[in-house]
Amino acid sequence: MAEKHKELDERSTPNSIHEGSVLTVLNLSLVTFLVLLGLSMVAPILPTYAESFQVSYTLVGFVVSSFAVTRMVLDLPAGLLSRRFDKKKIMVSGLVLISTSSVLAGFAPNYITLVMARMIEGAGSALYVTTATVFLAQISGEEKRGQWMSLYMGMLLLGAIFGPTFGGIIADNYDIRAPFFAYAIITGLGVIPTFALPKLTNSGNMTTPLSLGGIMRDMRQVLSNPSFLLVTFAVFTMFLLRTGVRTTLVPLFAANNLGLDSSAIGFVLTIGGITTALTMTPMGSVSDKIGRKVPLALCLVLTAGITLLIPISTDLFTLSVALAVYGAVIGFSGPSAAYVTDLSPQDKLEISMGLYRMISDFGFVVGPLLLGFIADLTATPVVGASHSGLIGMLPFVVASIILIAAFFALLKADDPVKDRNQFKRHRGIDS
Repeated sequence: MAEKHKELDERSTPNSIHEGSVLTVLNLSLVTFLVLLGLSMVAPILPTYAESFQVSYTLVGFVVSSFAVTRMVLDLPAGLLSRRFDKKKIMVSGLVLISTSSVLAGFAPNYITLVMARMIEGAGSALYVTTATVFLAQISGEEKRGQWMSLYMGMLLLGAIFGPTFGGIIADNYDIRAPFFAYAIITGLGVIPTFALPKLTNSGNMTTPLSLGGIMRDMRQVLSNPSFLLVTFAVFTMFLLRTGVRTTLVPLFAANNLGLDSSAIGFVLTIGGITTALTMTPMGSVSDKIGRKVPLALCLVLTAGITLLIPISTDLFTLSVALAVYGAVIGFSGPSAAYVTDLSPQDKLEISMGLYRMISDFGFVVGPLLLGFIADLTATPVVGASHSGLIGMLPFVVASIILIAAFFALLKADDPVKDRNQFKRHRGIDS
């Protein structure tokens, strides 16, 4: 047991040159807030916008997934680039790509152009989000890792809170394409504070050239930890839920089944974002004391049940209540990035975060496609309607089953923070 805790201490102790301050975390969080604000602004209208090109629910889902496909493919390369080059430059490049792709999406004359724009956005997101996650992991010390990473996630969620409402209002008052142009402007503003971030020393040896053999060896070391795989699978299911249910099914259900407009859909998504933010940041501090596994496991099993409340909603009020409870429980997943960092070799954070993002983003790809396809198969046609039919119960049930599977898998994962805290308590008693 002592050997195990010695290994945990060695693995978890960060290099002192990577220690940061809360101001640096807030600076990084501000930029991510702007990115998520813009991304969330298009969330209420994206399925409807894609549907305006006269395509099926499956192809609507692919518009959401196309963003994630590109990001998933480029997550690991982005992590490797951040190991070799200046992280700030990589993040700025990502922001420029996101802003450019938003303009292209706003001007899209057809479905194919919209998909291309979303794929460019995915490339920019891979560069920015993966590098920002590595940046945060490197400056977060052992004792406050959960608190700081959940603070970052909480600030990120502020963008998700206000974005849908602003996007819905902009779409209703101007045009369904207008939120894309607002997204481009807001993301462009994120370049300014990014330049003010400190320059970090990379965790790898910059003088050693990247080789395929070395990369594969590092990947095998990271992936040889079963707990790393179990936790990333749990996060994969949360990402599947986020894009498959929240971003795809909820807006379509609200518009087609309940007849809600863009502003109302934005309001519902905002309610869910508010309740998530209220629980996510405190849960980070809690996880520093009790460990990461219990909050994430509770998130999975409770979300599985609450997801089934969404399709039985009958109006704006009941849907808002369902999303409010759903959002509060999602906040329990706040320490997930800290959990992965705990399980990662500290000298291979870039590769660990790249793999974590790649596996997680696979959920972004699978969610809209799988649940959109099931929605197509089970939709109830409406005579004279321009959409593919009313959304049924089955896609929500499938999402819940996947979450339950992830819950049982997570129970087998190690929890370094819990083990370390228990070891410290026992050592204190013995002394």
